[in-house]
Amino acid sequence: MATTLPGERRRSSTTTTGRIALTRVGFAATDLLCFAVATATARVLFLEAGGAPSSLLHTVIGLFAWLATFAGFGLYRPDLLSAPEELRRIVSATSVGVVLVIVEGSLFAHPQPRVPILVLWLVATVCELGTRRIWRWYLARRRNAGSLAARAMIIGTDAGAARAGETLADAGSGFIPIGFVATASSISGPGEWPSVPSPVVGAIEHLEHLVQRYDADAVFVVSGCVSSDEMLGVYRACRRTEVELRVSANLPETLTSRVTLQDVKGTMALCVRPVTLRGANAILKRAVDIALAAVGLIVFFVPSLLVVAAIRLTSPGPAVFSQDRVTQGGRRFTIFKFRTMRTDRDAFPVDTSTPFFKMTDDPRITKIGAFLRRFSIDEWPQLWNVLIGDMSLVGPRPLPADQVDNITERDVLLERHEVRAGLTGWWQINGRNDVTPEEAFRADAFYVENWSLSLDLYILLKTAGALLRHRGAY
Repeated sequence: MATTLPGERRRSSTTTTGRIALTRVGFAATDLLCFAVATATARVLFLEAGGAPSSLLHTVIGLFAWLATFAGFGLYRPDLLSAPEELRRIVSATSVGVVLVIVEGSLFAHPQPRVPILVLWLVATVCELGTRRIWRWYLARRRNAGSLAARAMIIGTDAGAARAGETLADAGSGFIPIGFVATASSISGPGEWPSVPSPVVGAIEHLEHLVQRYDADAVFVVSGCVSSDEMLGVYRACRRTEVELRVSANLPETLTSRVTLQDVKGTMALCVRPVTLRGANAILKRAVDIALAAVGLIVFFVPSLLVVAAIRLTSPGPAVFSQDRVTQGGRRFTIFKFRTMRTDRDAFPVDTSTPFFKMTDDPRITKIGAFLRRFSIDEWPQLWNVLIGDMSLVGPRPLPADQVDNITERDVLLERHEVRAGLTGWWQINGRNDVTPEEAFRADAFYVENWSLSLDLYILLKTAGALLRHRGAY
């Protein structure tokens, strides 16, 4: 029988793992609610078309199929999914769920007309995305408060482990570091523990007891800190104590949809699928750009006439401003915007050649221009740039040509110039003008490395929220 360490206590039923399990029940309940709302809406149209109400068995099977589909897409583990990946899976799960409901309905009821089917999918998708957004907000608040943050024990005591501890200690990480576990390589002699980082709660051979003693919810292994034999022991300890094992991969920020595990002769390797915006991907992205830009130009045509009139009536000069910018491959093009500055702005000498230059209180901006910038209405003419192929709806924001000329480290431009410049982008939804140039370059690199159609859709949806919050808009 296993011995226990001093102070060991059994895991409580109220651990973070238990609370996360309860949230999954909440997820399932809201999914059922979304299904009920969608089917009720579609059924109203169906009954009006002369159909008959569904039987109880038909309804129960539909509910079960809906939950099973969402579970199959891994949507009851939101802590393992990035927001863009969750969006992609929700749309996919909703589509598959609707298909299953249609097939099941054709077996137990009358075939449904096309309009209610479309309504079912549309209402279900909107409801699922809306409720999941509320859940993410709620879970983020709980994590920041610490009630849903997993208690993590970190394996390793070197500088990498210290950095991991600092990362996990940040609010919103979803973890609370509770201690470091020393490996054989970090112990210089009997009882001689490393002094940094602290606290070191014990040695790796006692991991199973340490997890129970400190009520750990997860074990975080820093890559390179453990041997293969020690890793096997960690794996067994986590299995026996029923805690999650997480291994840092020393990879840059990567969407989970690109990462899979591969068995290479008994060794598990992370496989990162490459993403390129070439061939079919480029054609698909361009087709979406053309379609949405054309629709946008039509929708904003009359409002744009009102904007032009407002600009001309409130300040002298043209209503549309043009400027040389840089896009894919370093090619220069002319970007169009509604004019937001005075025509005599030369009277306010400002050096605008610094990359990502912005002023919080720019004296050159007109009153109507401040309003247009606040809601990004001044960017509407760039839909024309998207339509003719100079820009994309989503991509790195194009820098003015003079700012690009003043960037001495040309390597930072390589990734952002691999794709077309965008009307909105990853760093626009993560702070807009409040980010530093270094953060903006990293955000652009993340987008290029992780592009997908679902990521573009996520950025477009988040852009709407960023515009409403006005964060970083000036």
